[in-house]
Amino acid sequence: MYRVARVVLIVCAVPLLTIARSAARVQPPPDLDAFARKVREVIRLEYAEPIRFNYVEQGRDVDVSMLGKVSVGPLQTFEVRQNPPGEAWKRLIAVEGKPLDAAELARRDAEHQREQRRKAERERSETPRQRAARLKRDADELRERDEILDDAERVFAFSFVSREMVDGQPVVVVGLTPRPNARVTTSDGQRMMHFAGRMWVSEGDHRIARVRLHAIESVSVGWGVVARVEQGSGFDFVRKKVAGAWVASELTIEGSGRTLLFRKFQIKAVTTYSGHRPYAPPDN
Repeated sequence: MYRVARVVLIVCAVPLLTIARSAARVQPPPDLDAFARKVREVIRLEYAEPIRFNYVEQGRDVDVSMLGKVSVGPLQTFEVRQNPPGEAWKRLIAVEGKPLDAAELARRDAEHQREQRRKAERERSETPRQRAARLKRDADELRERDEILDDAERVFAFSFVSREMVDGQPVVVVGLTPRPNARVTTSDGQRMMHFAGRMWVSEGDHRIARVRLHAIESVSVGWGVVARVEQGSGFDFVRKKVAGAWVASELTIEGSGRTLLFRKFQIKAVTTYSGHRPYAPPDN
């Protein structure tokens, strides 16, 4: 679920770069142009040089089959640990509030260590062609992220709503409205065109504090055959300030739809993130 949260932030953050163009008809925040420029810089910095944390993630997996059957998994608690290369390891520590026993934890830890060794060995023994292919996959992922950011800027028009306080932090609230004729290049950009909502941005450090979006019309998923997500469905992604950085706090995904165009489903999934501790790489 944290990956979902990460993707949500990428998709929704960049439209704020255009706030100066769309807030002229209402009372703007002070020094609006400088505010927008700083937000642009901060968004790029967050993804280029993220501040990494270890934390606890708790939530349930929700699966909707092609026939519309909703399956809700047990409540799972993970310790999310950052590996030195920057990849997160989700270490399952409890199910339905019951901690895993020591033997099961040891077995899972040993399997993780074996996989890490296998991965390191694969990279040491890879051919030049294999290395080039791996680096290309990494580059493609970064390029796709940038394309999503670009699409978000093209899709959303903004309006200044108000100033508020969130956890003692002053924030600027902006409304998000999709431009009907936006030209996008990604499937995520296509889906953005069916959503509207609000975004809360810290006025002190220009970080995203909250994003709330909902579908303004039905949205096809899986080429319009697998499912349609109905109007009003959406998500609410909340962050909090820890050790000078804004980190994920809670993600709520809620909505309804139909699969195979006839069977109705309804889902609600809440994932929480807590106990954040800044990650410090081990000394070499």
